[in-house]
Amino acid sequence: MRPSSSPTLFFMFIIFLPRFVTPEDGAVYEYNPHNFKGQIEDMDGNFIMFYAPWCRHCTEFEPIWSELAELVNTKNSKFAIAQVDCTLHSQLCQENDITGYPTLMYYHKNSFYPVEYKGSRDLPSLTLFLSEVFTSRSEHSKEKEKSSTEVKIYSGMAYLTDQNIEKFVSKGQHFVMFYAPWCKASQRLAPIWAELAVQYAHNEYIQVGKVNCMDNEMTCINFDIKHYPHLLWIVNGRIMGVAEAETLDDLKAFVDKMVLAENHDPDKFMKKKKALPVARITEETFETFLEKDLVFINYFAPWCAHCMQLNPLWLKLGEMFQNESRVLIADIDCVRSKNICEMEKINGLPTLVLYKHKRIVSVEHGGKPLESLITLVNEHLENKAPSSDEDEKMPSEEKAPTKDEL
Repeated sequence: MRPSSSPTLFFMFIIFLPRFVTPEDGAVYEYNPHNFKGQIEDMDGNFIMFYAPWCRHCTEFEPIWSELAELVNTKNSKFAIAQVDCTLHSQLCQENDITGYPTLMYYHKNSFYPVEYKGSRDLPSLTLFLSEVFTSRSEHSKEKEKSSTEVKIYSGMAYLTDQNIEKFVSKGQHFVMFYAPWCKASQRLAPIWAELAVQYAHNEYIQVGKVNCMDNEMTCINFDIKHYPHLLWIVNGRIMGVAEAETLDDLKAFVDKMVLAENHDPDKFMKKKKALPVARITEETFETFLEKDLVFINYFAPWCAHCMQLNPLWLKLGEMFQNESRVLIADIDCVRSKNICEMEKINGLPTLVLYKHKRIVSVEHGGKPLESLITLVNEHLENKAPSSDEDEKMPSEEKAPTKDEL
């Protein structure tokens, strides 16, 4: 049965047809050590297959590659479909890190840092890849001069470009995903990366960001990006780590390791409190943070839907008390800091616990209006410290609002 054509692919073919298709053209260009460098410098883009004649997969793929060449290799085209025979030009293939056949590499103009194509080797997928490169580069070239150096941040995600990344990552700690829209691995990671950005949206020590390498070639060259997605931990403009994680838990574990190595000092947090209204407490910092007069902690878990709904309100509460040195609004991830949550007898999430001079004075289950939480904090600010013979037990359980059980 003949598969139906999707509207997207039909649209992509329409983009290519006027520019690329003529009856007389169609041969795959043969590159060698003598013309390789010149072609990379002259063409806007080169999509090259590195192959060996004895390779069965190469032989099976050859008709599709030739068909793609018929679409692209036309008289006025600025893109080229080409191939390199690695049995004849082994040195050239070694210089381009070719270790298997066929290997498909895309080179931007004047760039000898190629992007390896790892998508499906069928004509629709290859055409979609090239159309995305073509439209992305065209739109990017039109807007480049108009681009602002201002970094746009939505839902905790910083959108970085050639124009703004250098200054933005020159200070602080950044976790950046370099990706390509056509890359299936990038597509799989995208929703996880977005969730990571949301969860660290109000964290003082880290900014999650991403770079579309199809639109920002120079950035990806400068950071030596050779595959997608590529996850870099950048501190004060320097690459300090590379993450191989693919799940949210693994990514957060990587972040915790990198952040806690340098930012475990609660006094450092208090000095920078104006930059971040909510502190992230961990097992390493719990006891020290409790030294503050009033500490209001939101015990949460990343999987808890009610916790995620509470986040904006908790951030606003932190902002209300940013300039009050006696108050610290904080949160604890009960997945990462399980021992604390067990020690504090946290049985449901979210649980909001108010500590005064290291002693529990209030426990709230689930969410409450912002005004109620502000009033609660202010009441305990005005009261004197509890006497030594005061009961240290947690307040008796009231009827709890909606919560998620641990």
